[in-house]
Amino acid sequence: MMVCHKTRLQNEPISMSRLFHFFLIHLGILILGCLALSQSGVAEGFGDETIGEFQSRTDVPLEVGVGIQIEQITFVDQQAENFGVVASIVMKMHIPELAFDAEAYGKPYQVHSPEDFIKLAREKLVVLPAFIIANQQGRRFTQQHLVLLEASGDIKYVERFSTTLQAPYFNFRKYPFDSQIFYLEVSSLFSESFIKFTPIDDLSGLGDLLGEEEWVLHSPKMVTKTIEGITGEPTSQVALSFQAHRHLQFYLLRLLLPLLMILFVSWATFFLEEYRRRIDMANANLLVFVAFNFAISSTLPRLGYLTFLDSLLAGMFVITGSMVLVNIALRRLKIKDREDLARKIDRYLVIWVYPLMYVGFLLWAARYFLI
Repeated sequence: MMVCHKTRLQNEPISMSRLFHFFLIHLGILILGCLALSQSGVAEGFGDETIGEFQSRTDVPLEVGVGIQIEQITFVDQQAENFGVVASIVMKMHIPELAFDAEAYGKPYQVHSPEDFIKLAREKLVVLPAFIIANQQGRRFTQQHLVLLEASGDIKYVERFSTTLQAPYFNFRKYPFDSQIFYLEVSSLFSESFIKFTPIDDLSGLGDLLGEEEWVLHSPKMVTKTIEGITGEPTSQVALSFQAHRHLQFYLLRLLLPLLMILFVSWATFFLEEYRRRIDMANANLLVFVAFNFAISSTLPRLGYLTFLDSLLAGMFVITGSMVLVNIALRRLKIKDREDLARKIDRYLVIWVYPLMYVGFLLWAARYFLI
């Protein structure tokens, strides 16, 4: 019976009215689908929570004020060229479409989580900024974030977070007399024709208790510029930059003073009359220098170029080692009954050669690395 019924349906001719109804139904489904896609094509989001495609509501970009406050410096890793921060970002903007009646609501403001506020903005077809921290490494751990919406349509977004930031501008050529520049860079995800960032200087800067003992941090300032964004279009960026130099007391007492003592002891060995004892003391002094070099090697940044301190260590190592060879040569002259020549050479070494060699090397290193 089922086979016969199916055969009858296949042989039954289809009327023009049924074809016309079929066409109208599919046309209606297609129109409804297009309308649904057009209504869902607005991208809104704070942070990096971007949704869908972006469509501008006006030809005028939305101006967003950005404030950056660094409250703590958790670490500065010279070898990895990065540093950790606990910081806050504040964004201010005015969107009239989100204004509401304060009397009807019962309060002059509304407090939203970013997720709820994004949903509210999508219902109003409103553009919201989305940003990334351009020099961020790894994840950003958000401690708290919220959105404050006032009845007038003024919006304030606040986020406190901790993260690790790359510091590609570090240059340790003058180490330990170097001065470094640190940045926290906030970039828009949308082009500058849609979203434009402007700095808020009053809400930006460095905290009073940064927790950083090695560096002296100073001169914070907000910098704004236009960069090529991830979409390849001109994009707005705001950055908090600040400078830092080292507390020199540690390096003067723990590094430079021991080096000077090693040099002084090397020079003092020339005042011994017995060349054999000179050789013994010069060898011991060279071993002390090698041990000192190993002791401080863990504190030195591992770089592909020499720093000022690297040049001091390398130069003084060569000169201190050469003193052992010089004393051995003087000992050989004495053994071969040429003690007068050895004493004459020795006198020139003590008065002229050794001091001038070190002073000349220090002046060259200072001029080459520090100036």
